[in-house]
Amino acid sequence: MNNKTKTLKNNNSPQSYMHASAILMLATALVKILGAFYKIPLGSEYILDVTGMGYFSTAYDLYVPMYSIAMAGLPIAISRIVAEHVANGRYKHVKRTLDIAKKAFIVTGGTGFVLMLVLAVLMTGHPFNVFNPGSFWGIVAIAPCLLFCCIMSAYRGYYEGLRNMTPTAVSQVIEAVGKLVFGLLFAYVIILTTKSYSLAAAGALFGITLGTVFSSGYLVVKYRREKDVFFTKEQLNSAPEPESGKVVLKSLLLVAVPIVLGSLVNNITSLIDVVMVQKQLANALQSDPLYFSTNYASFIASEVAKANANNLEYVWTVDLPNSLYGCHRGFAFSIYNLVPVLTSVLGVSAIPVLATAWTKRDRGEMQRSVGSIIRTTALIAIPVGCGIFAVSDGMLDILYSNESMIAVAAPNLRVLGICAIFAGLNSPIVNMLQAIGRQSVPIRNIAVGAVLKIVINFILVGTPEINIFGVPIGTTVCYAYICIANFICFVKYSGVMPNLYTCVGKFLISGIACGAAAWGTVFGLAHLGISRSLATVVAIGVAAVVYVIFLAILRALVKDDIISLPKGEKIAKVLAKFGIMR
Repeated sequence: MNNKTKTLKNNNSPQSYMHASAILMLATALVKILGAFYKIPLGSEYILDVTGMGYFSTAYDLYVPMYSIAMAGLPIAISRIVAEHVANGRYKHVKRTLDIAKKAFIVTGGTGFVLMLVLAVLMTGHPFNVFNPGSFWGIVAIAPCLLFCCIMSAYRGYYEGLRNMTPTAVSQVIEAVGKLVFGLLFAYVIILTTKSYSLAAAGALFGITLGTVFSSGYLVVKYRREKDVFFTKEQLNSAPEPESGKVVLKSLLLVAVPIVLGSLVNNITSLIDVVMVQKQLANALQSDPLYFSTNYASFIASEVAKANANNLEYVWTVDLPNSLYGCHRGFAFSIYNLVPVLTSVLGVSAIPVLATAWTKRDRGEMQRSVGSIIRTTALIAIPVGCGIFAVSDGMLDILYSNESMIAVAAPNLRVLGICAIFAGLNSPIVNMLQAIGRQSVPIRNIAVGAVLKIVINFILVGTPEINIFGVPIGTTVCYAYICIANFICFVKYSGVMPNLYTCVGKFLISGIACGAAAWGTVFGLAHLGISRSLATVVAIGVAAVVYVIFLAILRALVKDDIISLPKGEKIAKVLAKFGIMR
């Protein structure tokens, strides 16, 4: 076996796509559980409540597009370049790429940090006043994250390109634990001592900053301890000399800039919402205050009572748009976002596999990998999206006790269930385009989707009878277009056309059956007088069983996908025994 084939030492052999995906999925699931332990108490009436969540969400949504550059765009660029270098036996180029990336990304992170501080001053005060001034300290508290995220991104991309997802997974968990412990602690102490929702939101966001500090520290220490274990001396000695730092930086930027722009534009929907929604809600409120005072009477009364209890003035023309946005973004969107977050790790795992196959012009491996990626994504995104659509009220009821908030957030979450399917499928498709060198294609598709969302937001959110409900409609239309357009472009440029019935159709049929079972169970149990929360728990269990049954009937699972998982041979035997796998 020559050096190009045997690229890594045996104890650091590259993980298969499904193995890598399983590691990242497990880490992401754990991170989401920790995130729930952070977000649910944070949004309770004892800490931030809907008012504080409005401040929190405004600051966080400004940060997310910049975060996506550091933690989505940059690691992907490095991962693809590292995978290509390894495939071609250019091992010295791998280390040179990481060294240059670290220096470049520190500059990028520092620039983002300063930019966030400037935006905090400009966009929360006169003459711009785009955001609620109460979000100022939150923006300041989360701004340092960008510097540490850029440091993390260089190391994560390096390991991911070597098809070793474990360091990324561990660093994600460390980041989540830091956010949970310090974010909740700071927010609770601040609200207890100052009664200020604005400062408490800043405390919660500063916990996120500390999480990134600890996570980046772990990656730096890990790399320094094992930087020489991935390549043998023979491999390094036989590898060609790397280009100069200037040439490496140029090649890095040629790949990274389109991916970073695509990542930024991909999160533009969040920025559109944070800039437009509260302004349009305020316009709708001014045009028909009677509609809002009538239809949100219980919600307003609840908010006024909380403000009075804390000796705060509730100016409903200002605070109501913030609270409504907090209901959507802080509660409904948080549940929906679980789906694209989970499926995005499938795309991260796919990049080095597809980039290697594309570099070697291995069409058979491309066909197998693309089919596996789409099947795995559909397996997760479709049933969860259908389930969210079916039992949105019950999900919120299990997690939160604020009935007036649930009444506002549940219809939004129902529509976002449909959106979750498109957004979930889209994430790996974007990464697939990036893996074959078409990183600029998603930018134009997402730009068109963003324009659609802007138009829909402007019209629907500004209409009093629709108001906050217009936000998820615009998001769904946006992602439906982006997903379909990106898939068509991938087929066009790669020449690989997966079987849509086996990759998506079977899971769609099973997912619809799953959602129908969940809805029917809740409906039936409600007529028996069983509480909505308990009925939802039972419905989720019934839906899961129905989903598995339909997967078995349609023989939707593929043996090769299962075998490549950790302990895949044993899992495959069990599934084959029950006739679930083909």
